[in-house]
Amino acid sequence: MTNKEKFLSLVSKEQPNTLEKNAERIRNRAMLRESQQIAIKVLKRLDELNWTQKDLASAMEVTPQQVNKIVKGQENLTLETQCKLQAILNIPILASYYEAKMNSMENWVLSIESRVQQLESTDFNATNNYSFSATYEKPCSTLTTEFSFN
Repeated sequence: MTNKEKFLSLVSKEQPNTLEKNAERIRNRAMLRESQQIAIKVLKRLDELNWTQKDLASAMEVTPQQVNKIVKGQENLTLETQCKLQAILNIPILASYYEAKMNSMENWVLSIESRVQQLESTDFNATNNYSFSATYEKPCSTLTTEFSFN
């Protein structure tokens, strides 16, 4: 048997579909990211409740294998499943996009409050004016606020 024949006997006769799998994963990147965020929320909540995945499966009336897929973050969850998780675990799932935006806005407000507190604790001279601006950028708009202390 020649080396070429040995090699060909080891190679699969099926056509590899690696490129298609990669393209599919790229197309579903946003869905996978959301699914992973949901998985993290579910795992944290299960830990808080001292529940097992089996306990959650029982409460949701699904198989433990289904819950395992959810907590791996690789499952394309239906709205029905998301609503069940939300109701049983009492955690926000469907609003993850808006939660992230609210967290970003809260951090922005906290940074402004910190800067204002620093300025309030400053000993102002009658001749000095103190000011700063803060900008919060979103994909479609920008909010800029000016603060002045005389």
